[in-house]
Amino acid sequence: MGWGQLKIITQTQSTEKWLNNPEVPDSVKYKIRLVDEIRSFCFDSLGLKPTKSYTRIYDQKGKPLLWVVTGSERFALKPKMWKFPIVGNVSYKGFFDEDWAINELNELKEAGYDARIREVNAWSTLGYFNDPILSEMLNRTEGELANVIIHELSHGTIFIRGDVEESENLASFIGDAGAEMFLRTRFGANSPELTEYMNDENDYKKLSAHMIGGAKMLDSLYSAQDFLQESEVKKLEKKNQAIKYIIDKLDTIAFSIPGRYPKLRNLKKLPDNSLFIEYRQYYNRQDKYYEEFHFHQPNLKSYIQVLMNRYR
Repeated sequence: MGWGQLKIITQTQSTEKWLNNPEVPDSVKYKIRLVDEIRSFCFDSLGLKPTKSYTRIYDQKGKPLLWVVTGSERFALKPKMWKFPIVGNVSYKGFFDEDWAINELNELKEAGYDARIREVNAWSTLGYFNDPILSEMLNRTEGELANVIIHELSHGTIFIRGDVEESENLASFIGDAGAEMFLRTRFGANSPELTEYMNDENDYKKLSAHMIGGAKMLDSLYSAQDFLQESEVKKLEKKNQAIKYIIDKLDTIAFSIPGRYPKLRNLKKLPDNSLFIEYRQYYNRQDKYYEEFHFHQPNLKSYIQVLMNRYR
């Protein structure tokens, strides 16, 4: 990971170079300028630690850059953990080489774990380096772009060593609430940018709540005495029945756009425990942050300061 990050950082270009390049489309230049506005908002309006991250760009040339592997025990929602310097125990492993990621995936499966691999287009070095804008990030909507920048910058301000799930849930809360605040300030309360973002966020929260509820259902199944006494074949049968039920129930959710999340609905292969581990990583603990924020500290900048003092 360190070598991959270093390779990318040494191949970046300044945002000024992109802005002054006549071959760069105006739509891309608009997003680059928007990133600068989001950065300023993070430091001035949210009180996040100022850095020079997202002042340079890495051109992905339309290709994926980073893959993350997640693993889980086969009959328990217990994540596979990796140990790294600085951050401690982590429930996922990132690769800048797809073949390495696939090898890790296969090794986990051979060892008896459930495992999955996914592409990502952002990461944080926790403020140790100046993270670049990845060119594919500029294809996101205004709300998505604000969310990912705020999420990743928050990691450089607050990161709970040894508890990645808490850190990711916290960063997801700050990213969600911060992006809404930015869009409301930048574009207006009735703007299409804010409306689109809020619809997307509300739908994703519904999806996350459904999947986390599904995870609780699986927890109950795996801990039941009769399940523990079943044969391996019977356990797998019951597990797959439960997961199929959870996925099929997506059709009962009233999303703002009918047929949302087609990748989940039309999977060629039934997902396994590793999918539910990912939802827990980012959204399992968010309710407490929203409750505390709304009822005790309704000013987001002040609340982030409370969190900084709590987790320093």
